[in-house]
Amino acid sequence: MKFCSLSSGSSGNSQYIEYKDTKVLVDAGHSGKKIEDLLKSAGLDIKDIDAIFLTHEHIDHVKGVGVLSRRYDIKVFTTLETYKAMTCITKEIDSKNLYLFENNKPFYFKDLYIDPMDSFHDCIKGTCYSIIGNKKISIVTDTGWVNSEMMDKMTGSSLYYIEANHDTDMLLQGTYPWVIKQRILSNRGHLSNENAAEVLTKLLDRNNELVMLSHLSKDNNDPKLAIRTIRDSLQRNNIKEGIDYIMEVSPREIVSNIYEL
Repeated sequence: MKFCSLSSGSSGNSQYIEYKDTKVLVDAGHSGKKIEDLLKSAGLDIKDIDAIFLTHEHIDHVKGVGVLSRRYDIKVFTTLETYKAMTCITKEIDSKNLYLFENNKPFYFKDLYIDPMDSFHDCIKGTCYSIIGNKKISIVTDTGWVNSEMMDKMTGSSLYYIEANHDTDMLLQGTYPWVIKQRILSNRGHLSNENAAEVLTKLLDRNNELVMLSHLSKDNNDPKLAIRTIRDSLQRNNIKEGIDYIMEVSPREIVSNIYEL
């Protein structure tokens, strides 16, 4: 399997997964043109994309979905709840390209086994994914917490693309209105650096897994701080970076390395 993050953050999110002859995106939260350009910068072609899997209806995850589906005849997979909520942004998807699923009911798409799970975010119906080819990739962003069902589905992944949205102290001391701080910190908000560390402590098998920290806040986090916080927490549990796992931060505006698992 191959994986890369096309972009990550409140300005737009999209990830690329490839296995055998199957090439998909998870989210397309930029304009169609920018998604095309991001793929091109990684040596990839939008015309080769078979499907887009959506996490939820917020604009930083669905902005380019409609135009890309219509322009390139790309399939779109989402829940009914998310589809109804997103059409004010994407407009309607052609019925021949719209595939509706229910969370917690896994299915196959071509060479991939798709295991969608409920997430906990201030949206209509959030979805996180474990996606399996020859390896397992788990994508866990835009969720205020991770429950035992999510942990069970993610266990054994070779790559964890996990949200580390904010440093709690930076958020509390920052300039956001209190109501926004409360939303971010809630169980329907975003995972903090500390939350991500707690999840990874339970998930990592010391099998050289790749951890990609994602959706870092521009205002309430810092890549070096996120890495240090999570690395130190894992170290206290005798899980050592560079030996038991590898950790990277997903770039905000540019494409990450392409990782082959």
